[in-house]
Formats: sequence, C-alpha cells, structure tokens
Amino acid sequence: MLGRMERLHTEKFVENKLRSKDIRTADAQYPPLKKSNASTPMPIDTSFKTKFFSPHSANFAPLIALAIAVFAAYANMFGNEFVFDDALLIKGNGWLQGWGHIKDILTGSTVGGVGATGGFYRPLQILLYLLMHHLGGGGTFWFHELNFVLHLLNTLLLFKIGGKLSFDPKGAFFAALLWGVHPIHTEAVTYMSGTADPLMTLFVLWAFFVLLPDFTPKKILAVVPLFLLGLASKETAVVFPALVSVGIFCRLPNPFRLRTHLRAAPLWIIGIAYAFWRSNASWLDGPKTYTTFFETFGPPEMVYYLRTPLCRLYTFFSTLPGYAELLAWPTHLHMERHFPIKPEFLSVSVVLGFAMSVLAALFVARACKTGKRKELAWGFLWFAAAHAPGTGFFGATNALFLEHWMYLPSIGLFLGLGHAAAKALEGRSRTVSLAALAAVSAFALTMVYKTHEQNKVWKTPVSLYTNVFDNGEVSPRAYDNLGLYYADIKEFDKAIDSFHKAIAVGDVYPEPRFNLGITYLLKGQTDKNIDLAIENFKKAIEIQPAFYRAYEMLAEIYAFRKDAEQALYYSSRAKELAAAP
Repeated sequence: MLGRMERLHTEKFVENKLRSKDIRTADAQYPPLKKSNASTPMPIDTSFKTKFFSPHSANFAPLIALAIAVFAAYANMFGNEFVFDDALLIKGNGWLQGWGHIKDILTGSTVGGVGATGGFYRPLQILLYLLMHHLGGGGTFWFHELNFVLHLLNTLLLFKIGGKLSFDPKGAFFAALLWGVHPIHTEAVTYMSGTADPLMTLFVLWAFFVLLPDFTPKKILAVVPLFLLGLASKETAVVFPALVSVGIFCRLPNPFRLRTHLRAAPLWIIGIAYAFWRSNASWLDGPKTYTTFFETFGPPEMVYYLRTPLCRLYTFFSTLPGYAELLAWPTHLHMERHFPIKPEFLSVSVVLGFAMSVLAALFVARACKTGKRKELAWGFLWFAAAHAPGTGFFGATNALFLEHWMYLPSIGLFLGLGHAAAKALEGRSRTVSLAALAAVSAFALTMVYKTHEQNKVWKTPVSLYTNVFDNGEVSPRAYDNLGLYYADIKEFDKAIDSFHKAIAVGDVYPEPRFNLGITYLLKGQTDKNIDLAIENFKKAIEIQPAFYRAYEMLAEIYAFRKDAEQALYYSSRAKELAAAP
C-alpha cells in the first residue's frame, strides 16, 4: 500500500526532476519494602563496577568493548546509497541547501523541504540533516555517521542505566551488547531516514538516566528540556512520562500511593498537551489523516480494523509472537511487510499473543506483591509503555508491524532478561557458567554477522526492493520506488516495467500512473510517448481527482502542443487544487 508520505514523495520528487529534464530522483534484588511513608529510594549496589571488570578498567573497559562490537556490526554501512524516503527527507530536501531555512525547519514538517503537505513535526531531525549535508557536501557518509553515533550512545546509555538500576553487571553488559548489535535495529540505524528513532531514544534514555535512582521533583524539572528535545525528534517520545512512572513504580517505596507518582506530574502535563496538539494538527500526518486515507483508499478489511476495537486488539496480540520471533532469531527482515488483520480471537497467533500478555501481567503482579524479580517486571512494563503508540489502541497508524518500532521498547526486555539470566546462573558450577558465556558470545557474534549482512540489503534501492520481493511481498510502493530509481539512472525501460508492475498489483493509486507518464516523456518526446504520458496522467486524475500534479503536467503538454484551450483548463484546475486547504 502506498503510504501518504511516500505518495507525496513520488509526486513532488519526480515533478522537480522533470523540470530539470533529469529524474534524481539484586540479587542485587531490591530489599523488601518496609511499610513507610518515606520516599527514600532503594540503595544502589555500590559493587557494580567491580563485579565484572577490574577496578582499574571498570569505568572504561565495558564501554570500549561495546563500542568495538557496535562498530563491527555496522562498519559496512557507511558507503550505502540513498534509498526509500532518503530522496524525500534528505536528497531532494530544498531546506538542506542553505542555512536560511532554519525558520522553515522549526515551523514546518519533514516534507516541507520538497513543498509537500503532510509529514511529521520532527525539526531536530531535519536540523541535524542540515548540518550533516554541509559537513559532507550532500554525500551519504555523514548521515550514516550520525545514525551510528546515536545508536552507539544509546547502547552505552543502556549499559549505564543497568548500573543505576542496580541490575547484575554481567547481565547489563550482555543486554547492552546484544541490543547494540541486533539486526532488527538496522531499519532505524542503517536506513539514513531512520534517524528519528535513535535520536528520540537518546533523549529518553538520557533523561531516564538523570532521574535515577530517586526520581526527585528537582530532577523531574531538570529533564524537561530533554523531554522537549525528544518530542522534537519523534512523536513517540510522548511515552516518556509513562516510562518514568514505570521506573518510579519499580524503584521507590509505596509504589501504589498516588502521592509517589505525583512528582512526575509536570512530565504528564507536557505529554498530554503535546499529544492533544499533535493529534489535532491537521497539517501533519497522524491518526486522523491515516483514518481518512484508509477509509478512502484502503481495502475493506482495513476499514473494518479501524472501526472495530476488538479487531485492533486481536491484531495487536497477533503481532507479539512475530516480534518475539524476530528478537529471538531475526530472519527475513524486510520493509513493506504485509501483516494480516485478525478479526477473530481464535487464531494461533492471537491466542499465543494473548497468552504472552496474560503471563507477563501475572508475572508483574506477583513481582509487585512479593518484591522479588522486579527487574524483569520492570522490563515488561517498559516494553508495554514504550510500545503503546504502535498498538493501534490510540488511533490509526501508518502500518501494523514495523521492525523499527522495537527500537525503544526492546530495551526493557533486553535489560530485564539479561539480569534474570545472570541471577539464574549465580551459584552454578564453573562449567555451566562457561557454557552460558560461550552461548551468549556465540549468539552475539551471530547477531554481528546478521547485522553486517542486513546492512547490504540497504546498500542500494535495487538491493532493498529485491529483498522485499524475495520475502514474498507484493508491494506497489516498492515497485513504484524501484521505478523511480531506474528512471534516476536513465534506465527508462526498466523504470516503465516497474511502474507497470505496481499498476498490475492494483490500479488504485495515482503515483505509479503519474510517474509512468513522466518517464515516457523523459524517454523521448515522440508523439507516441506524449500520447502515452497523457493517457497515464488522465488515469491518475481519474483515480484521484485532486491529484493536481497531473493537471500541471497536462497543462505543460497541451501548451507544448499549442492547444491553448486544454492548456488553460488544466492549468486553472491545477492552481485551484494547489490552493485548496
């Protein structure tokens, strides 16, 4: 399905290039809670730094080891080309051409730089792109460097947060290691336009680290700027107050008292106000625009999904086994993943996901009652809070299942499970401990290799879309974007073939028709090609009457053919539609 952002991309991107006649297109377990009204935080394990590393290297050795591992996993991504939305957010973004567009970036959307409507409000992401563009002269290296540094910082913060939470040091180290090299994160790291996830996560983790271990009101106010920077990076930073409440619940005494949680009120006020504004900002993509799009162009099952809360719940349950599988053994990672809607409960994946949710809830309830294994309970609660925007409970999203949605939520799972595994090995024989170490090390090396290989998928548009097709996905958006790439390198016959494949999947989107028409013009302005272009532009209008780019192209063609009446008609319609709100 062509998402709104990608549709806008194909419209403006190709149109701009036509005019240039060239498409470029603890047991450090917490001590038993005493019945007290005090809000004193639980003590930190002061032996954290010396349990796993020597006193002299405790501060640096684990950080250096993590940095080496993350670099080994991502070292081959720096030469990758622009792919997918990179052409929209980076390569074709006019706001990156000069420093005079800072005001536009601060007040506009992510697609404002190509003159398109919709998009997201992520000014910090685009400001960093502006800097990277000028550092690298428009090349790809600095954009990859940006994502790599952000991901590395997040990996190191994950490890340090484990220390402040008094988690087992070995468990925290291996949790950070596995999270840092896991290939499921390539969609957020190797993909240049994925910057929003690691950038937002950096501010969320940084703020959470500052708040630990006591979550004092003074610290709550101190992290407000970090929270705002997170919101300026990606909308899902809005979950930060919930993550803070999870931390307060698991770290402080009297977790069931409302007064204990009131200290986080400033963050909740900001988060709720932002969510209200963001949900009602009609000039940005969001639940309302997604709902309108799917109800207008989506298949009947998608409309049913949007209108039926139980269907959304069942579908959410069915995603959990899928995410668990990718986290445990990542295979068949790819974009454009079709995820089936689940209208009924009696489905294997729905029942399994429901069982996983119930078991996690019971585990958390028992941990709260007994005060034991609260580290893993914290991990489950972190995952639930961080993944809330992707559940579909709070409005329509642009997909049902995306790999990069696991970037922030999986942190809780890795840390919680890492601590639990480390504690389970305490008191075991040396043989068992060495076998466990060997198994984890082998898994980490395997993840490094898999990430290294997945980076190759993102190397070129051809490798990316071939991977989509090889994984059995039939995606008009992928065929359409592949066609744009071929047109960009002037392989027009291949481009035309790709656009025809997109149309064959379902001739219900105007973009493939529009792009096909432009490609015929670029291939050669013969009478036959011009007639084919007119045919496809008119078909695009038939599919979507408000598709004003097609009117503009028809106006130019008829002006070229000296048909003043038709040129005036299409030009007037284009101006009317472009001026419409």
